[in-house]
Amino acid sequence: MNNPRSNSDLAYVLHSVPYKETSLIVELFCKEHGRMPVVAKGAKRPHSGLRAVLVSFQPLSVRFTGKSDVKTLTQAEWMGGLMSPDGKALFAAYYLNELLMRGLGREDNHPELFDLYQQTLIGLVAGEDMNVCIRRFEVGLLQALGYGFDWQFDAQGRDIESDSAYVWQDQVGWTTSNGLNVGNLQNGLVEQMVQGHWMVEIQQGLWSKAAASALKPITRRLLLAHVAPNGLMSRVWMEHLLRHD
Repeated sequence: MNNPRSNSDLAYVLHSVPYKETSLIVELFCKEHGRMPVVAKGAKRPHSGLRAVLVSFQPLSVRFTGKSDVKTLTQAEWMGGLMSPDGKALFAAYYLNELLMRGLGREDNHPELFDLYQQTLIGLVAGEDMNVCIRRFEVGLLQALGYGFDWQFDAQGRDIESDSAYVWQDQVGWTTSNGLNVGNLQNGLVEQMVQGHWMVEIQQGLWSKAAASALKPITRRLLLAHVAPNGLMSRVWMEHLLRHD
């Protein structure tokens, strides 16, 4: 979006790196402008007004200008109302940020994904089940990128049945399971079996811990295929922490 005039948006900081002596290049996730890099001039100075607010996992109101791919940040204001995640939830929040950094193109806006990101942070801070929070976000991200699940119909266009079990075939859909986990991955089948009643519940906006656990190998494989083929460092850190807790 090459617009020289000033623009404003709601945003979160995904990542930042030093730029020159006193500035930062900050990757923002904006509600209307998507993932966008900005130069925050002077943000490294001790008394900079930007320094205090350009932190991860905090809602910001931002203003920026510029014609180039990297805009100039002119204003950032903390919106308040959200505590930062801590402990295990902090690792999960960094995982969300890495997914967005890897998955989103620049200035490809996804307002619904922005809202889901914010809701997920709120859930992590509130102590909601971490597995459910993460899986719900992974599914929303895949949906935004065009690799979403159909919770209503299987690959043949038949209604998902509560008393059936299914396996997922990438870019095809749900296939009825014979009751055994599938081992043949050459055709895109993922071996984890998913119960139909979980899928019906998800379609209604209800997520259980069992459903989130069952979907984990499926979302992992899809993310590796379409978002991060070289893996995700934050996932490694998070799973290492959980294993050694």
